[in-house]
Amino acid sequence: MRAAGLLDSNVVIAMVAEEHEHHRPSLGLVIGDDAPHFAVAAHSYAEAYSTLTRRGDHAPFRFEPEEAWAALESVRAVTTLVGLTPAQTFDAMRRYAQSGGVGARLYDLLIGEAAAIQGIPAIITWNINHMRGLFPTLTVAQPSQFTAMRSARPG
Repeated sequence: MRAAGLLDSNVVIAMVAEEHEHHRPSLGLVIGDDAPHFAVAAHSYAEAYSTLTRRGDHAPFRFEPEEAWAALESVRAVTTLVGLTPAQTFDAMRRYAQSGGVGARLYDLLIGEAAAIQGIPAIITWNINHMRGLFPTLTVAQPSQFTAMRSARPG
């Protein structure tokens, strides 16, 4: 089954962290009989786990390791796991470096590349400006926008 969209790490985090400001609309994507099928890039799980289990003054969630893993497994159970081959990852990094890309937007690039390579037409994210700048040919939407677009389609 082809995924209707690829969920960004920040949507996965919001889905599982009840105290996250975007919890309800993120979780709502996968609830219900008519919910579309989504994919998640493999490395997004690592990014989500890191954020959920982070410690220190700027740690928003502080999940215990087993709690974070169980939460991520629940997302994995209702989504398709996709990713890049090692060569595709390295090529994407090369292009990013050659274009002058710096910093953590590399992770956004890898997520979007997984969508593009897998033929997934949309990226669902809370950072739409980052993704739209990297992937102008894909649909990039926040969860509520994606839901509204699907509801507006005829038939």
